Amino acid sequence: MIEIPQHGAAFFASDLHLSEHTPKTLDAFENWLASVAQDGALVFLLGDLFEVWYGDDYSDRTIERVAQAIQSAQSAGARVFFMHGNRDFLLGESFAESAGLELLPDPEFLMVNHHVVLITHGDQLCTDDRAYQQFRIQSRSEQWQAKLLALPLEQRIEMAKSIRSESKMHKANSALNIMDANRQAVADSFQGKWPDGYYVGKSDVILHGHTHRCAIHPTLDSKAPEKPESTQAFLQKGLRIVLPDWDFDQPEKNRHTGGFVKMLSNGDYSLTLFNRAA
Repeated sequence: MIEIPQHGAAFFASDLHLSEHTPKTLDAFENWLASVAQDGALVFLLGDLFEVWYGDDYSDRTIERVAQAIQSAQSAGARVFFMHGNRDFLLGESFAESAGLELLPDPEFLMVNHHVVLITHGDQLCTDDRAYQQFRIQSRSEQWQAKLLALPLEQRIEMAKSIRSESKMHKANSALNIMDANRQAVADSFQGKWPDGYYVGKSDVILHGHTHRCAIHPTLDSKAPEKPESTQAFLQKGLRIVLPDWDFDQPEKNRHTGGFVKMLSNGDYSLTLFNRAA
């Protein structure tokens, strides 16, 4: 179980969806990572750092810049962790090692001032989206991934575009509530029953991304605010923190452009949201 250094801090971000089409978001990520990287800093990138991942044998300028930013953070004394999302689940050990990323299982746990904090990308909590959950089970199998990665890169790129197009259609034609975390799945996860049926151990706090519905949920039934705001508080049992997504390139009007959570070893945490788009 990971612990935050006494004189350090943990930083959490997810859902940046970086690609060649997000130059402003990439700039913001580089600046943010440089600003938090120091001795004792633990940086957790909880999935969908990239919009898509074709395989470790593919690279472009965006990927190169991300790797350089992570290497610089590591040189400054920070440890940078990565958890797979639903967009970049093919990111492998080869890239992770070259970039200086420490790969995490999903879920993973932190011990913070006697509180067990479960961190996850969050897609597994959206159990109402049954079509996606079926695809997730298939796409996470080693056999499926090995078969896919054995294909020529050009073919993988075309397949990824096709899958992404189908995903957009599925999202457009699905009720909004099925894209959110299921209440019972969250309740079960607090008790240690993970949506895949395995017992992972009880937790006091859950922190995740994926849903693009940034919120601080003090209780199981507290609803997400329409316009979340930056806040500072102390960890408490039953708390669920939903990370903000990032978009500095085409942000929605009156919506934040990104943000992150900072957590200290004494249990203090803060949610920082970047300026809303005008």
